[in-house]
Amino acid sequence: MDKVETWQVVNRRLLVDRSPYARIFEHDVIMPGGETIHDWIDVELPPFAMVFALCEDGTIPFVRQYRQAALAYLLELPAGHLDDDEDPLVGAKRELREETGLEASDWTFLGRYVMDANRGCGWAYTYLARGACQVAAPNHGDVGVMSVHLLTLDETYKLWSSGGFHSGPTSLCIGLALNVLGRIV
Repeated sequence: MDKVETWQVVNRRLLVDRSPYARIFEHDVIMPGGETIHDWIDVELPPFAMVFALCEDGTIPFVRQYRQAALAYLLELPAGHLDDDEDPLVGAKRELREETGLEASDWTFLGRYVMDANRGCGWAYTYLARGACQVAAPNHGDVGVMSVHLLTLDETYKLWSSGGFHSGPTSLCIGLALNVLGRIV
């Protein structure tokens, strides 16, 4: 395997601290050939877990909520930030129960993905949960209105394949889950 040459970070400076939600840093980087890029920006967002839950009746729960950056209500998979040093699977189970009132018996880790490979912007831990059933009422505790919507696998596939999900992490997790479920040809 070839030796990987990394960029050297120097003069890292904190520009904005809105902990625990976001921190923005600026730094200079020295590339392997010696060229320096000044004022590189990194955005630190907390890691989060996202769940594609397949209910016992064959439906998938989505949450509909307003997203300020998109200036729209989006249909997304249940997800949320991980607490400090929280195990991602524990966080995924917590988020599924909080946002939908569901618990699942069978969990598959689909992978860990960075949201922006150049700037950072958080890591997503994605899961497929099977055998989900209602155990409580949703209690998301978030700001704003959130509602749960159930779609069939066919409805989910059609909406996903037509570009109907506008959240990148949601679209990623749906594609990964549909692949595991053998729904993508």
